[in-house]
Amino acid sequence: MNETAKRVIDEVDRLTDRMIGSLADAIAIPSVNPKYPGQTYEEVVGAEGDVSALLADLYREAGAEVGTVTVERGRDNACGVIGGTGGGRSLLLNGHVDVVPPGRLDRWRGEPFRAQITDDTVIGRGATDMKSGLIAAAYAALALRRAGVRLTGDLILQAVVGEEVGDHEAGTTAVLEAGYRADAAIVCEPSGQAGTLPASVPVTPGLLWFSISLEGRTAHSGLRGMTIHPTLEGDELGVNTIDKFWLVYQALRELEDEWARHNRHPLFPPGYFNLLPGVLRANPSGILVPFFLADELTVEYCVYHHPDRSNEEVMAEIEERVANACRNDPWLREHPPVFEWKLLWPPYALPEGAPLEAVLLDAHTLASGGTAPARTGFMGVCDLTWMDRKGIGGLVYGPGVGFTAHAENEYVEIAQLVQSAKTYALTAMKWCGLADD
Repeated sequence: MNETAKRVIDEVDRLTDRMIGSLADAIAIPSVNPKYPGQTYEEVVGAEGDVSALLADLYREAGAEVGTVTVERGRDNACGVIGGTGGGRSLLLNGHVDVVPPGRLDRWRGEPFRAQITDDTVIGRGATDMKSGLIAAAYAALALRRAGVRLTGDLILQAVVGEEVGDHEAGTTAVLEAGYRADAAIVCEPSGQAGTLPASVPVTPGLLWFSISLEGRTAHSGLRGMTIHPTLEGDELGVNTIDKFWLVYQALRELEDEWARHNRHPLFPPGYFNLLPGVLRANPSGILVPFFLADELTVEYCVYHHPDRSNEEVMAEIEERVANACRNDPWLREHPPVFEWKLLWPPYALPEGAPLEAVLLDAHTLASGGTAPARTGFMGVCDLTWMDRKGIGGLVYGPGVGFTAHAENEYVEIAQLVQSAKTYALTAMKWCGLADD
């Protein structure tokens, strides 16, 4: 390890207690995405901008020229540019300030927006997803300044809104279009799933959110037997949508099993690509008692698919499977399910051999004292997709325990926070170049 790298690593160690405090301050701001389903926009909006302001102060302290990009009032994106001396490659460190709602408060060991700090963890909503990554990036820049490091290429820091609902037009895409761009990017999302040091993540799956609605025919509950046996009255008397949905469910469940057997990727575990029926609403129209056949049903699916397949290809496969299942049912043949595609998030893959990953792997190994990072696919999706649309490639690397993202008692290990800050700083030094070299 050269003397400059050692100075930077030592500065991160000296800043650790303060870094933990800044993370606690960020967690204390309840920056739930105001567009997240179930939220009242007017009651929630503004907290994202408060987290961005916290990050902006850290960016300024690190020597950045700071600007804000605002598409919607109260939802400020903070961007910092630490200008290089010239001639080097530029690097972007990106993270989102919005979080998901806290879930069931009775399952938290404390208040979700009041950080609990133990000897080795920080617990709170957003600790993993992904305020720890934002804080680590800011403190990496601060450590570089305190160590007297000048880069030849620009280092750009972004704290953006909107990611949790795919609202990149208000967040990442907006700041890129405002000119806060770089030659390559690291999205500071949690890249490790369990309690381990961060992994290098060059690939993300595709994501689809869609609903299927079914129409039935209501009747008295005492007539169920007459409606389900084909030798009796059948569909003419009544149709229960919950029974009909079973045909759709089985068709998509079989497709899910086929993906697990045949649709594999070396950086994802077998069975990762899936079709989740996550929300189900079924009832007699306007009535929530089980004394009628349910004549309406809507199910919401979340799909993660193989990164080598397009959203459109997977959408067509899903619709075909459902259509095939319905052809064998007289009612569904005449009253086919209605699809609504709500969110389409394309996959992303860093080209094999892209130089940024090699630089990051070396930086992680140096920061960890000799342990190389794991290399894996991302557990979810992230804003790399939208950066790719703007011609910027990159990867995911950041602190956090992915298994706790979106869950109660979400936490990050302090060792992950420190490791990430060191890795970001060392990556910037190698990628952007040192002015003193």
